Amino acid sequence: MYRNKEASWRPRRHPSRRWVPRGLEAWLDEPGSLTARLRRSVPGGLEVTVLVERWGRPSIDEARAVELPDGRHARIREVLLGSRDQAWIYARTIMPPEALAGDGRRLARLGRTPLGGALFRGRTVARGPLSIARLGPRDPLAARVPGGGAGCWARRSRLWYGNAGLLVTEVFLPPLLQSLED
Repeated sequence: MYRNKEASWRPRRHPSRRWVPRGLEAWLDEPGSLTARLRRSVPGGLEVTVLVERWGRPSIDEARAVELPDGRHARIREVLLGSRDQAWIYARTIMPPEALAGDGRRLARLGRTPLGGALFRGRTVARGPLSIARLGPRDPLAARVPGGGAGCWARRSRLWYGNAGLLVTEVFLPPLLQSLED
């Protein structure tokens, strides 16, 4: 019997990067808002499809990354970003309750507003170190991606605004890679 295995997150400058497809490295390394980069790149305009926006328990790995005590709930948001016809990125955000206090209350119900658009607009956002991974077939994150995310590259980092931090994970889907080849 096989057990699910979390992604092997590596620092963005890890030697495994030599296998990253040409053109994708700039996306993985994007220091600013990935939303802004998508707005410039997606033909026909950026669309956000909300898959999940609820309170729940993040994975043990995610909880550790945001320093959330075991078993504690967080706001979980999963979206697809891309054109009307094709998703380019699957994004999963873990927002501890502290991140949703005060000015962060608006993050609890973003709906079709991209997180990057809400966070980076007129405010200082600090990004923690970026980590990358190639998702394996038994990775729970790969299973969450509609259509499956096995073999896809992903990045994650902690975003800080004020005193609160949230974990943002972005999985780069095949249509994005196809657009880089065109």
